Amino acid sequence: MEKIYRPQEVADQLKIKKATVYELIKRGELKSAKVGKQIRISQDQLNEYLTRTNQKKEAAGFNNVLPPVMDIPRFSADQASRQMDYLLHTNGLIINSQESRTVELLRSLLSQRDNSLPLLHSYMNDYNSLYSLYYEKTHMALTCFCFEQFEERISQISHFLPGKEAAVIHICTLKTGFYVKDGNPDHISSPRDLCRPEIKFLNREKGNGLRIYLDRILSEEKIDRSLIKGYGDESLSHMSSANGVASGLSDVSMGDLSHLAAYPHMDFIPLTEASMDLVILKSAMEQPAFTALLETIRSREFKDSLLHFNGYETIHTGDVSFTTP
Repeated sequence: MEKIYRPQEVADQLKIKKATVYELIKRGELKSAKVGKQIRISQDQLNEYLTRTNQKKEAAGFNNVLPPVMDIPRFSADQASRQMDYLLHTNGLIINSQESRTVELLRSLLSQRDNSLPLLHSYMNDYNSLYSLYYEKTHMALTCFCFEQFEERISQISHFLPGKEAAVIHICTLKTGFYVKDGNPDHISSPRDLCRPEIKFLNREKGNGLRIYLDRILSEEKIDRSLIKGYGDESLSHMSSANGVASGLSDVSMGDLSHLAAYPHMDFIPLTEASMDLVILKSAMEQPAFTALLETIRSREFKDSLLHFNGYETIHTGDVSFTTP
């Protein structure tokens, strides 16, 4: 059955405001249908819009420009600081993360609880999310770091929070790897293949968990980054990474397996597993709002909802570990 989206869900995928989605529909750029009085957008209609947008860019001579369709606008350090200061003076819990779907799921379930506070999402990569938590500019960081051994994630998080004791609430494990064209015609199998001169790579931004993992592998295996065509080109989300390959602007990119649900004609080459974890300063854990949050994460409804995403595992969902200062 074809996936049908609400305008807010399309806005979340495209990383734009819901009002912009309505404006695209009004201008006829994004097709939609009405179900009763509600506007709905099908997967085919969304794919048609994305394809047409990329074709316009190519016709305009932007073949070497990364597709910004799914990306979040970059903020300067000053802008990000002002945004965080504003959020800290609102009546809600600030969560920093690039994982929009999980944040929206938590927000929806928390809104049904009497003892909860609104969840305010600040879109930041893993490094900057923990950096903000370290300086207590946010209440929590939802991170996603790759690992070889499950226990490694705690030491990796501790590294970014020197002198701080934090609670690490496990959300799920997921599969990460390379996005490639259908049938993997370029025979991509490992990071070394990125060095081949005919391969165009689309990297993740600095501070993203996948980028941190790739850079560590390149260093360990003594792979020269300068040989990777496109190493300096960055995407800011899983969807924009997948879109880069789907549109033909790159041969390979990196992301989470579950996001390929929107791109059935692409293949996935596994690299490693990643752990999605919610990091909170330990001193805040006893507050009622965080108690409600933990109860929500441990609920059957939350776990079952996560299992709708391909490759997500919830065996340890809700388990709490602690970093050492």
